[in-house]
Amino acid sequence: MNRVLNVMKPHLIAALGVGLALPLFAADKPQAKLGAKPKGKAEAEAGYIRFREHGKGAVMEVAILQMKNAKTGAQVDLIGAVHIGDKAYYEQLNKIFKGYDRLLYEMVKPKKMDPAKPRDPNKKQSGISRLQNFMGEKLDLEFQLDIVNYGAKNFVHADMTPKQFAKRQKARGENMLTIMFNSFQQEMAAKKKGGGAEQISTLELLRALLSPNFAVEMKYIFAKQFQQMERVAAGLDDEEGSVILTERNDVALNVLKKELASGHKKIGIFYGAAHLPDMKEKMVEDFGYKHTGTKWIVAWDLPKRVVQKKR
Repeated sequence: MNRVLNVMKPHLIAALGVGLALPLFAADKPQAKLGAKPKGKAEAEAGYIRFREHGKGAVMEVAILQMKNAKTGAQVDLIGAVHIGDKAYYEQLNKIFKGYDRLLYEMVKPKKMDPAKPRDPNKKQSGISRLQNFMGEKLDLEFQLDIVNYGAKNFVHADMTPKQFAKRQKARGENMLTIMFNSFQQEMAAKKKGGGAEQISTLELLRALLSPNFAVEMKYIFAKQFQQMERVAAGLDDEEGSVILTERNDVALNVLKKELASGHKKIGIFYGAAHLPDMKEKMVEDFGYKHTGTKWIVAWDLPKRVVQKKR
């Protein structure tokens, strides 16, 4: 058993890192790949997901970066997302989103598809969507697409279509296996240098697998890892960027340019937390914005762990 668990742990860590960068899919289409190491300021710029324990349990929080342009007075908030979370998390986001002139959102979907329509449970899902749904079900969490109000009038699609995504991946030779392999390599290299994510003990993992409170125990393990896995996700970029992170960020920022040119002064960009380092860097260097503050919103509210009594 110990041998099996020791083999599982690095793969779990790699999967978590990749999970931060997985796109939100609304259609059954492409998968994803990636490169090697990131460059520039974004490499060291992580920390947009954090885990905090307190007397009554713990929370996993996601950042909202407030960006301001001193010349135009425009405000752009970079709203980090995790694709599975508490229902209260997405309901709070729905309220926050109402305060923006435009809310630019992430979703790899066909142009004419309406994301506000209820999902057909009989329709085939992409591998990524199945993974995200599976994790949500096992951890007693909600899937983002089921709670966020994508029918809001201020919502603007700011991502690739499945065809664009597949075309760009093909051009780069990207695929999901490459992402996993690169993430695994990065984590192992970091471990050799004394870094990497916090070690998951065999005892802790075994405790979770055998616990009657499986969902709670696994959420503690995942939440502790998530705050360190942004580094792994950011490391998916090579020197020329990647489709899954930087190229999709460029699409979102091109939409932002159009919305700013239309005169909108308060805009939110709702994208996976792993996208924020690169997006923030480009907002500063290419758009002339300054980071003026950070807010935190609870994505997972975890109850206190129950200590199992020895028999």
